[in-house]
Amino acid sequence: MSIQVGMSMLLWGPRVTEAHAPVLEELAALGYDGVEVPVTGVPLDELEALGQRLDALGLARTAVGFCTEEVDPASPDARVRAAAEEHLVGLARAAEALGASLVGGPIHSAYAHFPERAPGSEDVARAAEVLRRAAERSGSVVLGVEFLNRFEAWLLSCTEQTRAFLDAVDHPRVRGVFDTHHAHIEEDDTPTALALMGPHLGHVQVSENHRGRLGAGQVPFPRVFDTLADLDYDGWVVVEAFSREDPAFGNGLRIWRSLAPSSMLVAREGLALVRAELARTGLHS
Repeated sequence: MSIQVGMSMLLWGPRVTEAHAPVLEELAALGYDGVEVPVTGVPLDELEALGQRLDALGLARTAVGFCTEEVDPASPDARVRAAAEEHLVGLARAAEALGASLVGGPIHSAYAHFPERAPGSEDVARAAEVLRRAAERSGSVVLGVEFLNRFEAWLLSCTEQTRAFLDAVDHPRVRGVFDTHHAHIEEDDTPTALALMGPHLGHVQVSENHRGRLGAGQVPFPRVFDTLADLDYDGWVVVEAFSREDPAFGNGLRIWRSLAPSSMLVAREGLALVRAELARTGLHS
């Protein structure tokens, strides 16, 4: 497919509701191709109704989810791993109900769960087996594996680890998700790390070091898009930022201050930056 530009709805909170109808309408009017929707714990009928609303607005969509300690693919407890497999299959079903072909996120291990030791090969092997089994049951939905920074994830926190993990999974419906925010923290050079993802790259999230307005921080977006052009990338580019619009969600993500005058300003500026870079590099959405 050609590149599609999306906006992460996580900027407004962890769940899309009727109250977000004006936001979706404005994102469509701005010219976004689609939105990225959090689906963890959301009933299927609610996602189906949202999918219909997005269809009416002409917005395509991707899905985002995560794992908890109770459904941790890397757990040494076989019962927890079995529950994790069911959880991942459930995320794929949720994406399908929404009308999304990909659900991505930190689905390799439990979010913000740290066993207080370095992960080993046995942990990677356990999680890879769970992802492989889940992918066999995910229908046509791609499971996107996103590494997070060391303060949010334990098993995978850089591109090199993620490539090795995806090699171990060895399934065509398990791909890599690259988020420029996490790479900016963990990698020596973000564009070089992006190039390393290479053939495993299935999804891209563009996000600043401070999780606010694109272009107002330290991420070298021109070089990021040069690398995407070198890779002939043709998937989604999703603008991801966070706020305190939902205070509890902001607390959980450690967003303690306002990062922009308004969330819609973040969306407008993010779209403008991405469109300009796609035009400059010859990539087209």
